Amino acid sequence: MKVERRAPFGPLGRFRNHLLRPEEIHPVVRISHRLAGFLAIPPRIIFDHELVLIVTGSGHWTLDGMRRPYAMHDLLFIPPFVPHSFEADDRAAGEHIAVHFDFAPGLPKVSAGLDRRGPYQVRFTHGLSLVAQRRLFSGHRIARALNDIVAVHGSSAVLGPAQASAHLAGVLLALLAEPRQPRPGGAARRDQTRVQAMVEFMAENLSRPLDHRALEKSSGLSPSRLQALFRNVTGYPPLDYLRRLRVEEARRLLADNRLSVKEIAARTGFRDASHFSKVFRRVDGLSPAHYRDALLAGRQEK
Repeated sequence: MKVERRAPFGPLGRFRNHLLRPEEIHPVVRISHRLAGFLAIPPRIIFDHELVLIVTGSGHWTLDGMRRPYAMHDLLFIPPFVPHSFEADDRAAGEHIAVHFDFAPGLPKVSAGLDRRGPYQVRFTHGLSLVAQRRLFSGHRIARALNDIVAVHGSSAVLGPAQASAHLAGVLLALLAEPRQPRPGGAARRDQTRVQAMVEFMAENLSRPLDHRALEKSSGLSPSRLQALFRNVTGYPPLDYLRRLRVEEARRLLADNRLSVKEIAARTGFRDASHFSKVFRRVDGLSPAHYRDALLAGRQEK
């Protein structure tokens, strides 16, 4: 890397390389937050890694001298000791999620605090790497995982940091598993737009008894094309993704102890409380009642 491009920060010295195998990824979440307002950050460097999800808003960001636009649903990756900045469009304030992390404890070794680290970079075996910018879509599993990281990392629950690390490990491995390719264009962008419209249709109709026929009619796609397209973009078949959206909404509703499990089942499109409990247990590993008990117990502890 060219030190002269980082002149405003002074000489950073020689970068130390750390080669990491995928199975050695055990991330440590250092900071996580969801903030509203203009994303305007003057030129800076950071001492750890950062993922930034643009929830709403748009603007431009500069990474190592390269200026790029960003927009809603963009996921940005910022390595340590690489100069970067953000300029928000002044038309409307936005919202973003930021997660600062290390890929593993003690990587790099530091004995006197984060700001005493020397320049370093983490590389991966097998030619794997994280791209600087990629577009997600509304309801994407990575976006949901980043929200989960913020929720559990900011809680006072004993298992909060461990749960945040587990969520982040899933995000990083999913990103590393994606094939390297240029920013989607043409057909790829149209595919993402179609799937995003379908996800929004699902979210707006969670209480309805949606089936393959309803999804096919909404999307205007043949059954085989619908299955292939949805699985390619999201990693899940359409009805499996729908079930996960319903469970996610059910988790939110379970936080309100004024609602019965039967009411929540009806609001989220399950046939009855028994069906709701069966699907919820399959996705989350415990029943809705046990999930609510654990959630309320965590609130009391806090």
